Amino acid sequence: MKPLVVVQNLVKQYGRFKALNEVSFEIATGEVVGLLGPNGAGKSTTLKILSGLLDANSGIVKIKNENIAYTSCRRQCSIGVMLENNPLPSHLKVGEYLRFRAAIKGVDSKNVRIHTEKIMRQVDIQRDLRHQEMGSLSKGMQQRVGLAEAILGDPDLVILDEPTIGLDPNQIIKFRKLIASQKGKRTFVISSHILSEIESLCDRFIIINNGAIVANGMIHELRQRFFKERILLACVECEPMAIDEFKTMHPEIKIRDVFIDLKTNRHQLIFTLSHENIEHFWKTIVNEAHWKLLNLTEKSTTLEEIFIQATVSCT
Repeated sequence: MKPLVVVQNLVKQYGRFKALNEVSFEIATGEVVGLLGPNGAGKSTTLKILSGLLDANSGIVKIKNENIAYTSCRRQCSIGVMLENNPLPSHLKVGEYLRFRAAIKGVDSKNVRIHTEKIMRQVDIQRDLRHQEMGSLSKGMQQRVGLAEAILGDPDLVILDEPTIGLDPNQIIKFRKLIASQKGKRTFVISSHILSEIESLCDRFIIINNGAIVANGMIHELRQRFFKERILLACVECEPMAIDEFKTMHPEIKIRDVFIDLKTNRHQLIFTLSHENIEHFWKTIVNEAHWKLLNLTEKSTTLEEIFIQATVSCT
């Protein structure tokens, strides 16, 4: 399957400053991708070019094989955008604003009302709110209107910039469910500094720093790239002397910490091992040490830890 979005050698300069330096990536149809980066890294510039708000100096940005990197050849209705501050005209009512935006996006005049109603149902805008002026809406409901506006016209690509900014925890949970309900139906690029939100929503992550991509992959791929060791927490039953013997016999499997419950003879062990050693670890614990393994969990590296490692190591 051909990718929906293809970015090749994208360059954007402001005077002598090169905000983007030969940026390249692809996004598949139906994929939800998180675009991350520190302030000033080039993330916002990339989003503006993808959304049609800014021209590139050079390079290619293709959506469905059509180059949109420059105004002269851009087909804006193929892209839906929800900006960071989600500017909405406060004096317009929800329904009339969305019908107006649907018409601008090229929805057939005979289908504007039906299409708008369908989109409002998808993002759970209740009927009693559709006749309210947007200035009277809560922040959470304004974000729903922004999402509805972004997906009007069934765009090929939907770009969400800081979609949960200003929301309280309950509103964030509801908004997360809204985005999750759209997965597989649409292709999303989502940018946010709230990395826990991005981690729960996205299939893949692109991290940009100093105008260049420093990481691109699914969470397990990024963990393997930036963290060469895995941390396992095991609860075993064995004699205390067996721990020392194990350390001597298997120095390749590092035991970082040992916590002993003398009453039950149970040991809480924290192991550190490379990704390549995981199969060897299992064979050693089960077949050689003959320990009774009661529980085993892995300490998962968070997206925040990966982000810090990727942006610090590449500065």
